[in-house]
Amino acid sequence: MSRNDENIKQLVQGHAAMVNVLENRALRLNAALTFWKKRDIPQLVAYLIRMKDDGLYVDVLPFVTKCIAEDETSNKQQVTLGACLELMPAVENLLRKKYEDYLIVCLDFMRTVIKRWYNELRAMSKQKPGQELEQSLSIPPVYTKLLSMTESIERLSKRNGNIGSKAKVVLEMLNQL
Repeated sequence: MSRNDENIKQLVQGHAAMVNVLENRALRLNAALTFWKKRDIPQLVAYLIRMKDDGLYVDVLPFVTKCIAEDETSNKQQVTLGACLELMPAVENLLRKKYEDYLIVCLDFMRTVIKRWYNELRAMSKQKPGQELEQSLSIPPVYTKLLSMTESIERLSKRNGNIGSKAKVVLEMLNQL
């Protein structure tokens, strides 16, 4: 077998692996799209969690973020705080990654969640021990999870560019809670 034949064989094998990866990604995105079109956010979130695919989270989170922002202006609630709570571990995990797109998607999601439920989260911070507030049961764990990510956000806020700017905004919002 000549050197060219070996190179061609390696190239074809590499393409087959890439085609397989892309087909799997397309399949997962189409499944997520099915839930999205039905506006079945709980099933979409459950699917994302079940797949444990960072790329899928990064592809879908901007749509969830946009939906949360639209909920705020329309006074509807397609995305619940409970759904956001379920996504928080993935967001925390993605914040540790080195990819800029991952970080931007997470920072945008966090900013939108804080903005959407700012009053409730702020009330949580003012709550005295033993004091009961009329609030969603998801407020305390979301509040705690957001604060637990402060160190990661502080680290990102020291970076230059878009990530640093977005992290500074999120950090300021966290500090106001």
